[in-house]
Amino acid sequence: MPAERGLSVPGGRPAASGEADRARREVRGLLDEVARLDAEVEALSRRLAEFARAWEREAGPALAELEAAERLVRRLQQVEDEVARLAAALRRGPERGRGAAAVGRGRTAARRGAGEPAEGPDAEAEEPADGDGAQATGPGDAAPELLTEEVALKRLWRRLARLLHPDLAAGDADRERLSGLMARVNAAYDAGDLAALELMAERVGAGEDPEAPGEAERLAHLARRAAALSAVRESLRAEEERLRATDTARLLGRAEERRRAGGDLLAEAREAARAESAAAREDALHRIDRLHASARDLARHRRNAMDRLARRGPTGALRPFDPVAESPLVRRGAALLAARGASAAARELARRLEEQAAGPRPWEAALTLLAFFAEAAGTPPASLAAAGPMADAWAAATAGTGAPDLAGALGRLPRHLALGLRVQGRELPFGLHLAEPELAAGVRVALAREPVREAARRVLGALGPPLRCRACRAGRPALHLLRIRGLDELHGLVCPTCGAVLRSYWQYGEAGGLEALAPLALEVGLVAEVALRLGGATVALQLLPAERERLTAGGLRDRLLALLFAPYRIELPPRALRIRAGRRELPARERLPEGRLAAAIEGGPLGEVEALELLRTRVERRFRD
Repeated sequence: MPAERGLSVPGGRPAASGEADRARREVRGLLDEVARLDAEVEALSRRLAEFARAWEREAGPALAELEAAERLVRRLQQVEDEVARLAAALRRGPERGRGAAAVGRGRTAARRGAGEPAEGPDAEAEEPADGDGAQATGPGDAAPELLTEEVALKRLWRRLARLLHPDLAAGDADRERLSGLMARVNAAYDAGDLAALELMAERVGAGEDPEAPGEAERLAHLARRAAALSAVRESLRAEEERLRATDTARLLGRAEERRRAGGDLLAEAREAARAESAAAREDALHRIDRLHASARDLARHRRNAMDRLARRGPTGALRPFDPVAESPLVRRGAALLAARGASAAARELARRLEEQAAGPRPWEAALTLLAFFAEAAGTPPASLAAAGPMADAWAAATAGTGAPDLAGALGRLPRHLALGLRVQGRELPFGLHLAEPELAAGVRVALAREPVREAARRVLGALGPPLRCRACRAGRPALHLLRIRGLDELHGLVCPTCGAVLRSYWQYGEAGGLEALAPLALEVGLVAEVALRLGGATVALQLLPAERERLTAGGLRDRLLALLFAPYRIELPPRALRIRAGRRELPARERLPEGRLAAAIEGGPLGEVEALELLRTRVERRFRD
């Protein structure tokens, strides 16, 4: 050992004898056993941590998919049970004596359901844990250092030498005193007497002179040290037993057995989880189909019950019997999805949608937009009324974004989305919707940002029925638009690639489904519109944005004649219908400018007033017939 502060390390150590020697050998044996146990525990902890990381890396994603799929199935089972309970309640009718306590018990039972945990990316993913919840120490973790006797002797000698070196003396008398004390320290070190050094260090720390300890004092100190080391040894043994009893250790044992047999437990677990996840997702889609049908049946029972049964309220007035309104799993619908004052939660949702739409996982924003459009549609369009079409629409809306399939996305619902029923007038549609109607204002706010508008165009463009275009042979979801609105209303399904009209129809009754989403399609720029004044009325034609850029005055005139006058057998020569921008008449080949446009009927067999009156009469007759 090198010299420190001019003092050489003393040389050989004479062997101790007697009872003190036996006690010192016991302490040395305990130190060696503690060091061995500590190394074994550290090595076992490192192996378990490495295996846990390998398990998480190889099988973790597949197991997370399985958990999400099973969570979705449990949620759907909960909704199925609640629908069955509500149907039974409607069949029974109002029960006498059923009070608030019974209603409360029903609400509690419905909420309890199948023990549903928190869902989606907002719910934290659980880390793989050992059986008793303790964590294994990884290879990079710092472990407490346990000193061997040799290291402890050297450290104590250095510490005492720094404190008692004669060079630190303040005068000759102090030098003589320190020289004597240092001689005792050297003698204890030469003898390998750790107990003596520890006792001297304690006295120096207490401000006392480190007199050489007596035999009894040395033996008492060694006994205390042996007792402390025995406690450490038992603690390490218990820790080793605990680690070997954890789930991670049992899995590691199984993995080693499979490796000796030529197998790979991690790969097998991954493939098994993927197979079970696929089966659970398929089960979920079947349950979604059943719930759509069950929700329609429940709505029919509810309408019949509300029409047939009534109860008197506290004032004696009749009020309808409606157990559906008491269910915590049936959300009230938003009567109007117009932008109102956005709450703090709605504004937070708007901020999140903007981040998601512009981020690496835009499909998360698409899921929220799908829920918003499902509710804005009122009556769900065919693409959202069954699991298969909904899965196809989701795949089309999120193509190229790295999105999971529909069941995978529904299994990870964020907290602002829910799967269930909602009251929509006298209907009870089932499906994906916002957890609270007030959140719709947040989506409205977010639709002002272009990344969200782009995501909205993708989602809305995937909700039409799949049709094949005869013109360009493309097979994609057809795009709904209003071919003309104003004096008449003609809907169309067109090819999103070339704009060819695939189906054309008039709408009777209240708009629902794709038709109800037409204003939103126009708002986000999925379709374009040309509006003009004709005889005091506003007429608008919708078309693809690319078509709008290419449309000429002659093209607009031909569309007006074909869509507005020809169906009612009102013959007007093309030259009689003139398109103007302000006061200037546009040549037939000139592209339509932005801004206000007008059309006038001049020089034909019918004047403008006569032509428009005849048109209104025949439109009205069509509705009466």
